Amino acid sequence: LSLKFGDVGNLKGLVIRLLLTTSYYQLSVQSWFSLQRLQLLYNHSLQATFNASGIRAPAAHSFRCQRVSSLQRHDAVLVPSSQHDLSHRWEVTFIDFQV
Repeated sequence: LSLKFGDVGNLKGLVIRLLLTTSYYQLSVQSWFSLQRLQLLYNHSLQATFNASGIRAPAAHSFRCQRVSSLQRHDAVLVPSSQHDLSHRWEVTFIDFQV
């Protein structure tokens, strides 16, 4: 899922990508989706990647959380995937997040 914002301030072509997967679990007899990664792109190149743990729900339902964030003070669920990109320079928080 890509959210394209265009130009925001000095960020040219801001895009937030949510990389989702689905899996079938026989124990629950249903498919589940999970958010694997969140990517931030601007100036037409990948800038930061966060791993997302704990964001999953049955595929027939939605996941909803009051706050999904990369900040420790908000119990970070979005964790930088690498020390080699710019994710440590970003603070990402979604309020009333629902997929």
